[in-house]
Amino acid sequence: MDQYLKNGAEIFKNFCSSTNNQQMMLPRAPDQTYIDLYPDKDDPESSFNFREERQHQSDYEAEVVVYRALEGKDGNMIVLHNFEFTHHQYRLCDKGHVRRGCPKCKGKKAENKEGECDFLIICPELFVVIEVKNMKNVEREVVECEPDLCTVGEDSQQPGRLTMDQQLEALNGTFKKSIEQRNKMVKLIDCIDEGMVTLQFTAYPNFSKAYREDFSGSGDQNSTIIFKEDLENFDIWWSENVSKSSLVHNNPTSDSQEFSTKHEKIRNMLLAIWSTDKNNFNQAKCSLGHCILDIDKRLKEGLFTFKPKKGKSREQNPGVVKAPDVIRNYIKIENVTAEQYNVFNSDEKLVWISGPAGAGKTVIMCGKIIQLVQSAKEIKVVLFRITGGGNNTQVYQRALQNADVNHEKVITDWDKYTPSELCDYIAESACRVIIVEITRYLPIKEFLGRLSKFEDCHLFFDDLQRVMFSITPEQCGVLIDNLLKLSLRKYIWIACDMGQDCYLQESTKQYLQNVMELSNVITDKLNPNQRVILSMNLRNTFDLSKVLTIIRDRFIGLISKRLDILEMVLPRQVPGHFIHGPKSVIHILDSYNVSTIGEVLIKELNKLCNVNGLNNSDVGIVFNYLRDSSDVLSLVEDIVHKRNENIDDKMIACYSRNSYSAEWPAVVVLHKMYELSEGNMSRLYLKISRARVFCSVVIYPEKGKTLEDYGDVLDFLNKLRSHAHIVRHCH
Repeated sequence: MDQYLKNGAEIFKNFCSSTNNQQMMLPRAPDQTYIDLYPDKDDPESSFNFREERQHQSDYEAEVVVYRALEGKDGNMIVLHNFEFTHHQYRLCDKGHVRRGCPKCKGKKAENKEGECDFLIICPELFVVIEVKNMKNVEREVVECEPDLCTVGEDSQQPGRLTMDQQLEALNGTFKKSIEQRNKMVKLIDCIDEGMVTLQFTAYPNFSKAYREDFSGSGDQNSTIIFKEDLENFDIWWSENVSKSSLVHNNPTSDSQEFSTKHEKIRNMLLAIWSTDKNNFNQAKCSLGHCILDIDKRLKEGLFTFKPKKGKSREQNPGVVKAPDVIRNYIKIENVTAEQYNVFNSDEKLVWISGPAGAGKTVIMCGKIIQLVQSAKEIKVVLFRITGGGNNTQVYQRALQNADVNHEKVITDWDKYTPSELCDYIAESACRVIIVEITRYLPIKEFLGRLSKFEDCHLFFDDLQRVMFSITPEQCGVLIDNLLKLSLRKYIWIACDMGQDCYLQESTKQYLQNVMELSNVITDKLNPNQRVILSMNLRNTFDLSKVLTIIRDRFIGLISKRLDILEMVLPRQVPGHFIHGPKSVIHILDSYNVSTIGEVLIKELNKLCNVNGLNNSDVGIVFNYLRDSSDVLSLVEDIVHKRNENIDDKMIACYSRNSYSAEWPAVVVLHKMYELSEGNMSRLYLKISRARVFCSVVIYPEKGKTLEDYGDVLDFLNKLRSHAHIVRHCH
């Protein structure tokens, strides 16, 4: 037990000794369940057999609802999520436990799970245990169920239906089980040390308080239920049920030193048990950075499919399929969406892939390149990456290396090589794949002039939107004609997100008109099989994807008021899985203050790059272009310089206009919000979409202005509250 107490003290010192009266979430998000996003039950094409999978989704979502409520709660407390303890850990705490004759103490049985709870909350005065159960309101009419789950009797309407009595029985069964789990946790805490107050509750996030009489427990037991309405007004519920209980049970005449010693002992023991898997203590488990990297690994590997227990069958999710072998073996992604799978298997030589960030454009392009070069020895591929700082070229490089494909990267701003020199270099190269990184603005005439020089190579273009931003409809027609001519003999694949960076244009109105005209040119010249749309986001966590969806919908909505933008040019985005990560934080500064911007930026970077956290290179900073004031630029440069000084692991900060091909596990965004315009929405979307797991956003107005001056800006930001933690900074 002494070692456990020592380990717990280290955890508290390194991760939990906050001085800003803010809760500590350990881990920072539900990160242990990874499941598909199955079709909605109201979808007429949705299979009846998806019921079990959708139930699993609903169970997971119920737990997330409680997590988010706790995450948004101010106060000095430590929240342990998914707390489990073994029989061995229990007997360490229970001095009166007798091993002789105990069947659980024999051999490895002691390492088996003894108890668990969804949330264990350590408050300064007491401890709170919360179990989460997912049960909807009891319907006054019978409801459908799986036939083998139903008992068909006199009260049944027909096979495959649950009667109201059966629903009530199931509801009260979940409540009874939760009480058993809660009591085990209370017993563990009492065994560590007696005399501390422990409150216990069961949360039903989707059960309305109006149906509370349907529970069959005693009055005291029913008072421990947290209903849907309680979670929606969690601060009020907490004040009435936890804060007041703390005042009632806190005896001012008791020995404060004795109380403090007992509380510290229990706290440290619980922290250590939570961080110990059987006998392996893992302090890193408490780190926000560890949590981000853990989720990031699963996102990059496509590990989001909920797999059934051994021996159980599962209806195949029509939206998710096993990735093609070339993608699984070399890009190391296990699952893709059905639309990605269909694009990869396209027989078209010329394919124009449209889709927002995270829709899988790069994955499909990379897989196709490897498939091509493996099909014949004489094949050579040139990949044009229109890039900026922190770009994701390494995705291609790692995959090509895994596939043992000889490749090289050439960085050019088009001043380094003439067209002929670059073509000669590529022709003489012994590499099968040449990645050409274009690092500055490319005039369309120069671009068109180079295409004719690559007739002997298959051509792939990633993030071509940077070229399209300044193109005219006439030039677009010439470009596509040239690409079609080349595609008679070679593969020409293009990835493009036209929704990015419309603010680069001097005139937003002119840009919008160009988008409309460009879309007409593309649809006129390419057949439907050559125009591919990807919409399902698999790169970002569910909450990040929802934030991006709201911003992108607002952006498209602003445009569509005046123009009929085609779906292929600006496709909408939808979340593709149920992986939840740490909740993004949006800091809103009411007035422009460089000092406050710097304080928040440093605080967020420290939170990410702490003990056992992310490396500098895992965190990106994205901020406004030169239109922003020079003092913010100087601030960012100074902070990054200090963090990168004397180390090889460099943090990258880049302008938003140069970030369209970049991605990091975590990103800190600095964004000047001056109006709800198309350009501002596009720029905000672009910045946030650079993060795969976690994003911290600092929003501030122009000099001499406040956000109140921009009318509906604050109303819009509040719409993100369900998926991001909003922090107001008032001066």
